[in-house]
Amino acid sequence: MAARLLTVLAALLSTTSASAYVRATSPKSGKPFVWLESCIVVQADGRGSQDLPIDVVDATLARAAANWSSLTDTCGDLRLTTTPARGMAEVAADGRPVVVFRDLAWQRPGGMPHDPSAIGLTTVFHVSTPGLPGDATILDTDIELNGVNFTFTTDPANAMPRLDTVIADLENTLTHELGHVQGLAHTCWDHQSDTPPSDDQGMPAPDCDGPLPQTVMDATMYPYALMPGEISKRSLTDDDERGVCNTYPNSQPQAACFQRVQNGGLGCGVAADRAPVGGLLLVLALVQVLRSRSRARSR
Repeated sequence: MAARLLTVLAALLSTTSASAYVRATSPKSGKPFVWLESCIVVQADGRGSQDLPIDVVDATLARAAANWSSLTDTCGDLRLTTTPARGMAEVAADGRPVVVFRDLAWQRPGGMPHDPSAIGLTTVFHVSTPGLPGDATILDTDIELNGVNFTFTTDPANAMPRLDTVIADLENTLTHELGHVQGLAHTCWDHQSDTPPSDDQGMPAPDCDGPLPQTVMDATMYPYALMPGEISKRSLTDDDERGVCNTYPNSQPQAACFQRVQNGGLGCGVAADRAPVGGLLLVLALVQVLRSRSRARSR
């Protein structure tokens, strides 16, 4: 098993250099997603996780948001922050970005099962009006976490997985998913679309199944984990930071978001009924390294 792991890692490495990020786009128009809100407040579902107390979940979500905001608040106009869990929350286009743990079944209530190899899933609710003003505006985002196939922890080195599960670092996972919340896509082509998306340099994103530049694999928005309990996605690369800062150029005082949090505001203020809304699933496949990558591929 160890030898096979080394083989997988070696096959992924490449000496080619690159420096680029990829933005998520509307499936119908191909236009990049963007928030018109300047402050995004994310909150955990009060039901929490079977693996961690809710106060630990709140603190970890806050750290994951700070992994972004500590770098992007000085150069970008989007303010990402969190508020403690309060009451039950569910995935819905309600203008309230939430994090929901799926501990009993890895699917939405009444919905189809999600890919069991995916540890986290972000749904982006957005305006879908190709060719018209407002197209690709993000209205809401919700994160689902796979507590059926993964054991969440904040200390992977000392954690014990539940039976038939794999260790997953919560901060690592949330930091990646919050990149999707802000409108970023994966740093390589994970075959969710028929053709590779373009990066900010206008070049096709490299195939996730091919040899990849180290810069692609090092990014927080790289869609795979190289080992169970990975924590490297807690730390942003320059490309991750530029993805947010270039999408939301700085023009608003930093205090605006925190004033809104104090006033109890949550999420998006754009009414979802003003235009057709669609949902895009962006999957982070943090899987056991020895599983085939075809199974791990995002849908």
